[in-house]
Amino acid sequence: MRIRVKLSLKEDVQVMLVVDKLEPVLKVRSMAAAELGLITGTHIPAERLSLFYLGKQLADGMVLFDYEINHGAMVLAMLKKEKPKQREIASDIKSDVNSPTTTATTNTLITDMDVDKDADKTADKVDGANGEVTLPEFKCNHCDNSLSTKCNYCGCQVCGGKDDEENTLACDECGSYFHMRCLPVPLLEVPKDDWYCANCENDPNEIVTGEKKLDLSKSRKAKMPSATQTKKWGGGKACAGKSKSCTVVGPEHIGAIPGVRVGQSWKFRIHASEAGVHRPPVGGIAGSSKTPARSIVLSGGYPDDDDHGEEFYYTGSGGRDLSGNKREAKSQSADQELTRQNRSLALACAAPIDEINGGEAKDWKQSTPIRVCRTYKLAKLHPLYAPVEGVRYDGLYRIVKYWRQRGVSGHYVWRYLFRRDDPEPAPWTAEGKANIARLGIVMYESDDEYGVGDKKGKKRAVSNNADPDASKRLLTRVFVPSVELLQMMALDKENSRLWEKMAESTYRTESEYLEALCEGELSCPICKELVQQPCAMPCGHNICNGCLCASLKNLGSNCPVCRCEISSMGSIDDVRKQMNLNLVTVLRALIPSYGDSWKILPAVTKKQRAVRTGEPVAQ
Repeated sequence: MRIRVKLSLKEDVQVMLVVDKLEPVLKVRSMAAAELGLITGTHIPAERLSLFYLGKQLADGMVLFDYEINHGAMVLAMLKKEKPKQREIASDIKSDVNSPTTTATTNTLITDMDVDKDADKTADKVDGANGEVTLPEFKCNHCDNSLSTKCNYCGCQVCGGKDDEENTLACDECGSYFHMRCLPVPLLEVPKDDWYCANCENDPNEIVTGEKKLDLSKSRKAKMPSATQTKKWGGGKACAGKSKSCTVVGPEHIGAIPGVRVGQSWKFRIHASEAGVHRPPVGGIAGSSKTPARSIVLSGGYPDDDDHGEEFYYTGSGGRDLSGNKREAKSQSADQELTRQNRSLALACAAPIDEINGGEAKDWKQSTPIRVCRTYKLAKLHPLYAPVEGVRYDGLYRIVKYWRQRGVSGHYVWRYLFRRDDPEPAPWTAEGKANIARLGIVMYESDDEYGVGDKKGKKRAVSNNADPDASKRLLTRVFVPSVELLQMMALDKENSRLWEKMAESTYRTESEYLEALCEGELSCPICKELVQQPCAMPCGHNICNGCLCASLKNLGSNCPVCRCEISSMGSIDDVRKQMNLNLVTVLRALIPSYGDSWKILPAVTKKQRAVRTGEPVAQ
């Protein structure tokens, strides 16, 4: 494989190396030093070259495979500074004429950074007769080489003294001098290895090397209270945005979501919002002051709630001070009012609105159906009906009555009595658990493939699944449309290629099948929603009737997807009258609420309506 090595000098220099994944780092470093030296025209010692990849320094004892370096990777090179050289100064060094003569012993150590600038430019002179080295004259600009004057520049950095040269250490990084007795921890012997002063010494645990990771136990983040807390705050999903939206039905849809069965569960509430079951990612009531509520979530947020499974008493929203930390606003601080979401629940009850006494439905089954979800937080108060984990859809409920009363906190709250009205069995019953096992319902965690186990990023069976062989069937379960639905698809000749493609693909649940159909194959290329009043073009694409008329007016008689000529469809007036009724029949069989807002509605038979429920058709 080939990797790039970049060295930053005055300008960036890059070389390409042909190496193997099992190439030792030491050999790669030597190759890089040689190639970089050829390009820069200078000699680069390999021991002065350090290599880094993704913030880690490559260690000599490792190979490239240990750092997961692949073909085309960029490796950064850094040239380390040369260590200061220790030199012997000849005795009787004469200073300037105006300065007193100073004498230094031959054991005095100096470094390159202490040498005068003019002396650095002069090469060392070697006497050929005796081989002695004559160094340039050294002059301290602060003490003028006076032995009796204490100086922190040419003497000990602590006391400034210039005595006891045998027990004086020079830092191998900055070249400063220190008496062994003046160190914070005095030394009795001269160190055998490299020695660094307190300013240059680094903690080995804080250096990223190839063999070990960075130690963050002493970092600022490790000392924060969040590093030791045990409470989970939603796994980082509390403030996450939606990655997609439900296009199978609109935001104002009332009733069950096509493809979503009772017992379906999601790991996080944001995923339930994306499925369209309960769209508000935080609020517990989906509705407004002008429209009836569509869905609610039971999470044990109010102490007045009382859950009995088939029936439960629900407390409205409001009456809490949310100006500070919303997580700590657990008690009522004011009376609740019949406004906003509370009013939307009252509108869902088949009774007149009464802001003082409330109301009770004469026939509670005439109330608007509301989708109800329960979360794992409900287990603190009602563990019998709460899921062990995540958010679970428990079916449709209707409001029997609503009234105003004084709550546990002493302030007035609005109470609502919900009663279950769904043909599918409740998920906590034996019939519901058997239905979950029969349908192969799994907990949704992410967009990865289905799997079994508790690994992150997988979909696994819900915890209340009583079927021991369900985990084996999850890997092989495939959703197959009913015979009636296949017959309807066969009549749609214009989209024969579409239905063949859908038949070739594998979908494990009805929800997954509808998602692929509504968000992919039958998504309008202009409005990006499920096609409404669909028109089948000669090229095979489907588009909304209104979007196609706008495209013909602005872009001419061409397909907005493939630019194919579609003049055979006629003028804009002719296109307005066209609609693929066969496709509408299929979509209405899959989505009973599809096309409710149109003026032209094709008749839907009992067979078509029975496709989703799976019940036998009455003859």
